[in-house]
Amino acid sequence: MAKVIVTAKVKDTAAWEAGFRSLTAVLSSIFVSPINLGINTGDSSFAYSAEVKDLDQFLATINSERIQQLQKENGVVDGSVRVYVLDKPVEF
Repeated sequence: MAKVIVTAKVKDTAAWEAGFRSLTAVLSSIFVSPINLGINTGDSSFAYSAEVKDLDQFLATINSERIQQLQKENGVVDGSVRVYVLDKPVEF
């Protein structure tokens, strides 16, 4: 399992969120935990975090043609998607 954060810019945050909620049905089989979502309406961006079962499968899925097309339809700005893998624990 791996924890990931995904960020991107969108054209319209409200429209994107509605589309994303339908997209989660496609992605639900690869998530272990619920998705934690944050939206910044000031700069039309979002971030979500989740735990995924298989990092390679997640990356392949998020980079697939189908997901790329759905992102485009949902107003994600081309080239703005960033995936961060949280794999460096910092102990206090």
